[in-house]
Order: sequence, then structure tokens, then C-alpha cells
Amino acid sequence: MEELRLHPVGHIRREGERVFVEILPAYRPAPKGIEEYEYLHLLWWFDQSQDPHSRERLLVKTPHANAPERLGVFATRTPHRPNPIALDVVKVYWVNHGQGLLRIDQSDAWDGTPVLDIKPYVPGCDRVEGAGTPTWHQGWAQSRAEKTK
Repeated sequence: MEELRLHPVGHIRREGERVFVEILPAYRPAPKGIEEYEYLHLLWWFDQSQDPHSRERLLVKTPHANAPERLGVFATRTPHRPNPIALDVVKVYWVNHGQGLLRIDQSDAWDGTPVLDIKPYVPGCDRVEGAGTPTWHQGWAQSRAEKTK
């Protein structure tokens, strides 16, 4: 199997309730223009789930009511996966290019978690109207705005 090499572009930094992406010095020019977007895709490494057993798991027990008892990892957002890559959609509050800081609204990542990439959220490319989900997802929030109410 081909081995891939990934290099973090930054890390999650938490200060109380506030969450930041701290861009490494070598990548400080990369966020130029990012402040024009309201939301971003944040790809990060589940660095707390790197043990070999976690990476070998292909089926996981689901914590959701009415869901099947076990699902394949690709049908879940579990940290137990062959490549522990996570995805958040985050709101950008502000960008400090000099310090390489992006203030974001939230992330499931821990303080110090490696950030692999940042991409703009573009509704015309990323939003899917009426996307189908399993019946046991019915009743879940249909958007971030609905989720935070």
C-alpha cells in the first residue's frame, strides 16, 4: 500500500470558550483572502485516536437512538477509522494574518490538535438541497442554525 505523508498547517488553540486555528509560520501567507468567507471546512487529525487498534476498527457501536447497533466507520463520524481525519464546518469571526490566527466559532478538536487543511465553504459547491439521510437521522437538526437554537 502506498504511504502518504501529511504535514500539519497549524493547530487548534483553545482559550476557555474561545477557539482558534493557529497557522504555522511556514503557512502564514496561505490564509490570504480567507476573511472574505463566512464559513470554512476545517480538516484535522484525530490525534487522540492514533493507536493501531483504533485504526483497524471497521465497525463501531452507534450512540444514536433508533440507529442500527453497529455501523461501518464510513457511515459514522467516529474517530476510529483507518485514517483519523475529521471535518468541521466552522464560522470565521476574524483573521489576524500577522499572528497567523483564525478565530472560529467551534470545533470538536482538542487544544493542540493538528490542522491538516482549511478550505472555504462555498454554498454553490458544498450545499446539497434536500440531501437524503437514514430514517434514524429524522428529527436531527437540518442545519447549523437549527442546531444552535
